[in-house]
Amino acid sequence: MSSLTPFKNLVHRRCGLHLEGLAEARLVKAVEALQTDTDISDTSKLIAQLEQNEAMFDRFISQLTVNETYFYREPEALHWLADTYLPRRLAEKGKPLAIFSAGCSSGEEPYSVAIALLERYGERAKQLFHITGGDVDQQVLSKAQKGIYSGMSFRALNPALKHRYFRPEGRRFKIDEALRQWVTFCSFNVLQPDADKLGPFDVILFRNVSIYFDEATRRDIQRHLKQLMEPHGVLMCGVTETLGNDLGILELQQAQGVFFFQESTLPSALPANDEPPYRDDPLPDPPVVSETPPQPPENDPEHKPMASFNEALQEAHHLLNQNAFLEAATLLSDLLAQQPWSVDALLLAGLVARWQQNFADAYDYFKRAIYVAPECWPAHFFQAELFRLGELSDAPGQRKRGYAAVIRLLDVSKQADGGLSVIAPPIPPGDAYFLATRYLGAQAATQGVG
Repeated sequence: MSSLTPFKNLVHRRCGLHLEGLAEARLVKAVEALQTDTDISDTSKLIAQLEQNEAMFDRFISQLTVNETYFYREPEALHWLADTYLPRRLAEKGKPLAIFSAGCSSGEEPYSVAIALLERYGERAKQLFHITGGDVDQQVLSKAQKGIYSGMSFRALNPALKHRYFRPEGRRFKIDEALRQWVTFCSFNVLQPDADKLGPFDVILFRNVSIYFDEATRRDIQRHLKQLMEPHGVLMCGVTETLGNDLGILELQQAQGVFFFQESTLPSALPANDEPPYRDDPLPDPPVVSETPPQPPENDPEHKPMASFNEALQEAHHLLNQNAFLEAATLLSDLLAQQPWSVDALLLAGLVARWQQNFADAYDYFKRAIYVAPECWPAHFFQAELFRLGELSDAPGQRKRGYAAVIRLLDVSKQADGGLSVIAPPIPPGDAYFLATRYLGAQAATQGVG
């Protein structure tokens, strides 16, 4: 047994954190710091100290998580909450609505929600909404309560919002006092939530937190969070975590390109992976031809039905390569009806839509593919191309992120399949890497930052 195993078991039991891979290096440093502080090297005695001394355990835990967060991270979700979901929720339920940031770290997320709501509702927001942040790490909670931040926390925040809601505090910035007092913070362990003291909440944000937990623990966490949710409330995860949290506890939904979870509306007898019947604003279906070609009778010797979903995907890929876009679109529409989250089908549907000059549809298919498989570098590449070529109104920041994602993913493996399991990448990875590097460099030079 590794000397780290007792520490891993303690942290997993108490907090659910999964300390493997890169996280193990942080554990090694935390244990070394603990040995130095206590002048104890015996593992069993250190474990006993951690079990008995809550302040020591809190300091130990604070060294094990990255606490990488910043204001207005994934702003599409914030805008959807402020402009779409919460107004509808207010009309249905009335005020006040309760919002909870679970795993809030140093507070940037709940304060971002507060800023978005003030921008949307003005001072009325403080009567309409209660905002709470919770975290197991007492040190970052203390920072959140103080509301003082340095430069990197503002890297995605509009300068006008920074000027409006923060004031200089030496070399750092302090959040507006009235806003700071509006947002409350509490100690919160996702494995041991106190439902008697917390909730119920209309919105729970659990974004960019679940990376620290294995699947079994994420399942337990979702059960706990479900108990803290109001009926018809929503749970929101980070963009790259969405599919990793589709565990059958709550039902995956989508509205205006934003994914979230709600309590299932399906009869319990149905399989958990059935397609949700409700979509507030569904991503567009693949284009279909107005007239369905006549189907040959099943006893026709020339009629050779597809033997499998994968064979049908290969056929759609062949049709695309033959410029038979209408036929490819029809086939992909059927395939996506069967498997809405097939990365291969979504990527092909995006390429077909692009060739048919349905650029907004193409963007949405590529975006959905990235939700399913963040490692899908072809989707990142072709999404960036939509902006570079002017097929969609250019968004230099988004174009830059797309090409940068291609480079980052292919730096790990120059032959990465991009999450595709059936078709080959439509562009060779070497070509994609070369072009992404070239276009990213050209953009930097144009902006004068190269």
